[in-house]
Amino acid sequence: MSEVHPAGIPSASRRTAVKILGAAAASTVLPRGASAADPIKIGLSAAFSGPNATAGEALQRGADLAMEEINAAGGVLGRPLALVIRDNEHKLDRGVAQTREMIEREGCVAMLGSQGSFIGLAVIDTIHELKIPWFALAVGGVGIIENGRKPNYMFRVATNDREVAKFLVSYGQEKVGGKSFAILNEDTGWGVPAIDDLRVALKGRNLEPASVDKMKVGDSEFTPQMLRAKNGGADTILTFSNAVEMANALKAGNKIGYKPKVLSAWGLANPTFPSLAGPLADGVMVMQTFTFVQNTNPKAQALFKRLAEKNRNVKDEMALPFPSYIGNAYDATHMIALAIKKAGSTDGPKMQAALENLGTYGGLIKSYANPFSADRHEALGPEDYSMTVWRGSRLELVA
Repeated sequence: MSEVHPAGIPSASRRTAVKILGAAAASTVLPRGASAADPIKIGLSAAFSGPNATAGEALQRGADLAMEEINAAGGVLGRPLALVIRDNEHKLDRGVAQTREMIEREGCVAMLGSQGSFIGLAVIDTIHELKIPWFALAVGGVGIIENGRKPNYMFRVATNDREVAKFLVSYGQEKVGGKSFAILNEDTGWGVPAIDDLRVALKGRNLEPASVDKMKVGDSEFTPQMLRAKNGGADTILTFSNAVEMANALKAGNKIGYKPKVLSAWGLANPTFPSLAGPLADGVMVMQTFTFVQNTNPKAQALFKRLAEKNRNVKDEMALPFPSYIGNAYDATHMIALAIKKAGSTDGPKMQAALENLGTYGGLIKSYANPFSADRHEALGPEDYSMTVWRGSRLELVA
């Protein structure tokens, strides 16, 4: 049986825990001589426990929704798809070990990537050794895709941190009216490289940061960082961070009478952010690749209806956690199915070649025309980004 860790999943996610166990139980290792009708397995290693559990659940939701559609239409090559899940607890060693185990032991033919750019960077060697496509869905580290490998087995249906930095700076200056910008990122493999991305983006507009600081994950006192931003004259903070640290930073700023505008990469889409930051979260802006809010696409509307039918807690498009992760996972799963069909095989090298020549796909986020090529493994660009803003507990789309 697939190894999962239900004990680590919050009690509030009992239904999700049962769902994960059910998916895992259906994904046991097949005996030799298994028939061609046995499932084609796709792996998902993500955090299903701890503060990042909601993001992992969003990735699973997107993949599940896509697989339901694919299997209802007859599967791929006459076989159904099955999702194999692991809880990596947002830990590097677990993410790397699980990736190898899911490919070698479970026979997964493709991997949906977890949260944490540090994990995405760490699995590159394993993925290229085993020659299995890996999809970045919730990580934007530039080096995950631009890794120098030929052929390259790392693909992304998500944001690229370099492009996000440009988007945040542009939006902050042109839409928000920011004049002076501070950089405040978390001290991780995601946040630290993005500092340089933000510096370059600011320089491209003849700007220098008013201050540059990091927040160590797990710390709660960020008064020095906020004081430097205030004394530097920053009216706007640009951040690549997650909910706990940024909530504490805003509280520190409030204590010293400093209330800047905040523009964030998608880490602050976490629904725990407004509960942690309270009224200080109001007005914090978060970029997205996809949202159900005010989305007139019939596919998006039908998908939200299915989500609401399957989950009693899902009633409001604005309150749905991590819609970007749902959209990214949904589109990536369909792309994997299309690649298998085009290749006529689940062989890794053949799938990799098929992904680079996929053709057109009418996705959830957008209609794709050859989303990947030999020189580009990024399916999305800045033109696909949108901005949302926290209003109470609702993450609203900015008109």
